[in-house]
Parts: sequence; C-alpha cells; structure tokens
Amino acid sequence: MRQLFISRTAPLRGSGVLDAPLAFVAVLIVAVGISLVVGYKDYRIGMIIAAGLIGLMITLICLFNTRLGFLITTVVGFFMFYIKRMSDDAIPMGVAVDVLTAVTFIGAYYRKTIHKQRIWQYMKNPISYMYIMYLGFLLIELFNPSMYSVSGWIFTVRKFINFVMIYFVGLFTFNSVKDVKDYLRLWLFLSVLCGAYGCFQEWFGLLGFEENWVISDPVRYRLYFQGGEIRKFSFLSDPTAYGILMACSIVFAIVLIMTTHKAKQRTWLIVGIIIMCLGMAYSGTRTAYFMIPGGLAIYFLMTITNRKTLLFMAGFFMFMVVLMFGPFSGNNTVNRIRTSFHLKDDESMNVRDENRHRIQPYIWRHPIGGGVATSGVLGIQYNPGHPLAGFPPDSGYLRTALETGWIGLIITMTLFFVTLLVGVKGYYRARTGEVKALYVAIVTGLYAYIIAHYAQVAIGQIPGAFFFYSAMAIIVKMKDFETPSHTNSDQVKTITT
Repeated sequence: MRQLFISRTAPLRGSGVLDAPLAFVAVLIVAVGISLVVGYKDYRIGMIIAAGLIGLMITLICLFNTRLGFLITTVVGFFMFYIKRMSDDAIPMGVAVDVLTAVTFIGAYYRKTIHKQRIWQYMKNPISYMYIMYLGFLLIELFNPSMYSVSGWIFTVRKFINFVMIYFVGLFTFNSVKDVKDYLRLWLFLSVLCGAYGCFQEWFGLLGFEENWVISDPVRYRLYFQGGEIRKFSFLSDPTAYGILMACSIVFAIVLIMTTHKAKQRTWLIVGIIIMCLGMAYSGTRTAYFMIPGGLAIYFLMTITNRKTLLFMAGFFMFMVVLMFGPFSGNNTVNRIRTSFHLKDDESMNVRDENRHRIQPYIWRHPIGGGVATSGVLGIQYNPGHPLAGFPPDSGYLRTALETGWIGLIITMTLFFVTLLVGVKGYYRARTGEVKALYVAIVTGLYAYIIAHYAQVAIGQIPGAFFFYSAMAIIVKMKDFETPSHTNSDQVKTITT
C-alpha cells in the first residue's frame, strides 16, 4: 500500500506517457465512441459503463478500507433493487452486492493477517460456534438423497456464506463504541430515507419505470394491488421486505428514544419514527404490524423495573386501543392494520395454517428435510418434480423445516436463542449506560426480525440481512468495549444517534 501514497516531490512513473498528446487523443476517441454508442444504440449501455466504472472504484475501496467498504456495501444493499428497476434489470445488482461483500471480507482478512492477528480469536464465542455447526450441517445436506439438484445446494450455500461474511466483517470492523454508533446512525438514516420515499410513492404516485415494473408481471400486480391501491415498496424488493424493514427500524428507534437524554436527538428520532410508521402502513404488510408490539415486549421484560418503561408501555397500550377501536373506519390503511389482528377472520392465515398441518407428516418422515432449494419457486427452478417444488413456504421456519428437516430447524432455533441469550446476558453485565442502551436496542431489533420470520421469510433478505448479521457481530464484540482501553469507568454515557 505504501506505493499508493507517493511523495509530491517524487516524479510519478509513467507521467510522461499520460502527458503525451496521443494519450489525450486516445481518451477523446474513447469518450466520443461511448457517446455515439449510447446515443444511437441503447441508453442502458451508458448506464452499464458508468456502473462498471463506479463498481471498480467501490471494489478497490472495499478491498483496502474495510470499514468504509462495509458502509458502502450497506448503502448499495439499500438501493440495489431501485437501480435494477431503473435499468430494467440490465445491471446485476445482486451479484454486485455479493461481490462487494466478498471483497470486503477478503480485505478485512488480509489486513488482520498483515497485523499478525489470529483470526481464530473471533471464533471463540457461542454464536460463531453455532454458525460453524450450521455450515457443517449444510455440507451434510449435499448428500441428502431426497434432493435432485446440486446447483440448488450451491446457490443456498453461497447465500449462507455471504451472510456469514457479513457477520465476520462486522467482527473485524466494530472495534469501538464509535464504530457501532456510526454504523447504526447510517442504518437509521437509510431506513428513514426508505420510509420517506415510500411516502412519496403514496402521495405522488409511482414513477414511470416503477409502475411499468409492477404491471409487467400479472402475478406481481395482483399481489401489490390490494384494497383499491398499490402497496408501496420504496427502494426495496417488495412491499413485504419494505414493511418488515420499517417495523424493525421503528422498534430500534423507539428503544433509542427511551435510552437517550438529549432532547434534540429525541426530536429527530420521533420525526424519523413518524416517517417510518407511515411508510410501514403504506406497505400494507400485516407481519410488520405484529413486529412492533412483539419487539417492544422483550424491551419491556428487560427493563421492567424502569419507571419510564412502565409509563411508555401504558401509553403504547392506550394508543393501540384507540387505533383498534377508535371511531374512524374510512381509512383503508387503518382498516388493514385492524384486520391484521383479527386472526380468525384472516383467510390468508387460515390457508397457511392448513398448509402447515398438511405438510407436517412429510417433515416428521424426513429428519434432514427434502433438501435445500426444493420448496417454493426455488424448488421449481432447481428441483422440478420434487414433492416440495411449488409448495409455498410462507414462513421462514417452515421453509427451514421442509428443506433441512426438524434437525435443521432445531439448529436454527438454537442459533437464534443463543444470540438473544448472549445479548440479554451482555445487557445485564454491562457497566455503562451507553453499552446497556446498545445491547437492549439491538436485542429488540433482532427479536422483531425473529418474530417476523414466523410469518414470512424475513431473515436473509437484503438489506435487512446487513442489520441482522451485523447486529449479531455487535453483540459479540460489545463486551470488549468496557475494558479500560475502550471506556472510563467513571463516565456513564447515553447512546447518541
């Protein structure tokens, strides 16, 4: 890396070539050629070229600056689907995010190796042990006799490794409370921005390329057009992912309000929560409505002795009563929220329950499942003709049970339980108010996602995966932030946002 930073007084090798007239002529010819191709052929070619150049620059940043690269990758994850829709799927943004994640991981590993730090020290925690166990189980799934295709297994393992790399990049990157707070600030800012764009879609309508994307697929249009209006999806892949992201961020922001004493920060958080609540409501995602009381429930249990918590929960309960039984029924959004809590009258939920009961015998007969990527749309794509192909895995846990059996479900549930256990224990062992606030906020956000995974395949979607797996890494590293090198025992701070 030293060669990248050359003294100003030293002549740059090859500068004579760059200053030659032929170099300028060559650059001019290339620029004119690109302009002609874009102007007379297809404008998307210009977008692809620009995206390639920007992607190359970002890749180099991810390789040589792990912390900045991780932040940039998270930002790209938020806007990847928006760019895909804008370019009519000409730019493979999914591959781009996977590559940036892998490059950031390689850069982090390389930097740790240069500094002669043992990578194994990041593995000595219960959460990392569970990941190793689950990876070993996925290797066993390769020999599952019920699975027809190896390509589906490769696809699943590749995605799982990407998530594990996010987790380990977080372990490499979060080295202080400031690092954690910088990342969480970015996350909340992007979440509020997503909420604001969803409000823009509701108030001013979809942009042309967004509307064309919705109506181009009849199945997608039927799913999005409900109650006489289009469910909003902001920058994300679909309304469900959008609503779940908003709900998680709302829970996280509410806990931050309860743990900060700075009026200005509390004001900005309240404004952000209002924007995200509107975005969540416009998404029409019923699962998101359950996530907020579910996530706040664990916050209530963890801080039940706090007087402020008791007052807040009483106020929240009164708000829910007014929302559910108040004298206003002409708003479609409010009506959708109300019907979400009428479980017996929810035809969608009843169909899902019937499917779960119908498929239970198959789960019991297959301890390691039918094989990864065998259910739902992936099953049709990778394992056509499989008994599970096309079966709707509306729940993340059901999908795990179908594809990896009840053994895989036990491992998954144990992973989530261990994560929450480490977070809760860390909260009660923390000595400073700042670290305590971080612990309780992250645990509530994670728990909200774990609840959503029961009704949707919530965990693993981009960009939510960046929060979920980064939060796991933060929980692991937080215990190191109260050592004398990280904090002063005489100072008790409160989290800032």
